[in-house]
Amino acid sequence: MEDLAAGDLSNHYLQGQAWLRESFGPALIDRLAWLAGGEWDLRGWEVFAAGSDVDFITHVVEAAAASGRVSLYPGDWYGFLVGGTHDEAISIEGAPADLACLCVPSVRSGRLTQEMVAFLASSPVQLLNVNLLPTMPASDRRAVASALRPLLPSALLSISFSRGFGLTASQLGVLLAPPGHPWVATYRRQWDWFSYFYNAVAAKAFLALDLEDLAAVDEQRRRWVSAWLSDRRLPDVGAGSYYIRSFRPQGPVAEHLRPLLRDGVLRCCLKPAPT
Repeated sequence: MEDLAAGDLSNHYLQGQAWLRESFGPALIDRLAWLAGGEWDLRGWEVFAAGSDVDFITHVVEAAAASGRVSLYPGDWYGFLVGGTHDEAISIEGAPADLACLCVPSVRSGRLTQEMVAFLASSPVQLLNVNLLPTMPASDRRAVASALRPLLPSALLSISFSRGFGLTASQLGVLLAPPGHPWVATYRRQWDWFSYFYNAVAAKAFLALDLEDLAAVDEQRRRWVSAWLSDRRLPDVGAGSYYIRSFRPQGPVAEHLRPLLRDGVLRCCLKPAPT
């Protein structure tokens, strides 16, 4: 603290915004391009941030629901609803709306399907919460990025840095918007205010992480999940995020698995140790 001057206290908002957009933003975009296997070109996208992805997502959903309709993919992440006060304007039936919301990959199944892409394409704006994407095999990540590429000009990308990006002990939420997106003009004042209060410690921690090292850990975890499924005589599908495995059983379900069964779907949320 010896080198902390009065000017630092007076200018920290503007300095923090400058670092977010001039240093962190380009580095994040480069890392997302790496994760997407080169399928995404996010150069020139605008960067906004908040304390967590939930903070930003609920603001976007609440603002959209105040004047239009919001549609959540059936069975996807409940976090899209947190803080909402316009429940009558939010549908969980997958119907077309002014804003379509989905996690990438979906926390419903750990995958992105053509049905999900069609759901997103039926609305003029998409809110994509990128969370478990790093936990997918490289070939899957590239396929997901390729499927979503046509939607990027109208999409808002919310980056969650918790499970998939390795920051489970701290929170950071970032929203990326393509150049000229109409919602940026509408909500810039609000999004700038959110960005004043982002978690710079978590942002710097993310930049210190090596994505290839994280990918090696995810590969270890993927093998752990494969063994777990095999031991319980469950099918092992290598695609998708290893965090989520969903099955539609044919026939009776073993007693120890029945608590995981809902509406005919057996859903496992697996969080293996890193070693």
